[in-house]
Amino acid sequence: MSGWIEEQGVVVAADDAWATIRVLRQSTCGSCSARSGCGNGVLSEVLGRRSMEIRLANSYGLCFGDRVTLGISDRALVSGALAMYLLPLLGLILVPAFLTLVLPGVGEGWLILAGLGGFGLGLMGVRGWLRRERQRFAPVVLAHDSVSRQGPREARILGCD
Repeated sequence: MSGWIEEQGVVVAADDAWATIRVLRQSTCGSCSARSGCGNGVLSEVLGRRSMEIRLANSYGLCFGDRVTLGISDRALVSGALAMYLLPLLGLILVPAFLTLVLPGVGEGWLILAGLGGFGLGLMGVRGWLRRERQRFAPVVLAHDSVSRQGPREARILGCD
């Protein structure tokens, strides 16, 4: 795995420092053979396709109306997903197990509370890790089709000379 997960977007606001890019969330359910029996497919049909806006530093000279291809490293996506699921689950299981070793005969209620506390600690661990690794998870502009390439008249109208 050394590729990119890509999404297409359109610049909806831009100045010298920042660009806001609107991305229409895609679902891969249309190409999956198990879509009729999958909960993800049902959810994407119910919730529909919604857009989200991402604010990036405008180091690419983006202008309003530019079409961009955003990307995130597939390794970053997999490691982030693994951390999001694994750390809270480990906290949920290991903290009560440790409590049982330290205090044999502890009541079930205490073990449940310890599990919830371990789950919370796992979530806080994920949050701290994601903050430290923020740059790895930030989308980057892989390509963009500039408004100014569409012609001088359109560029002047949109304010990107």
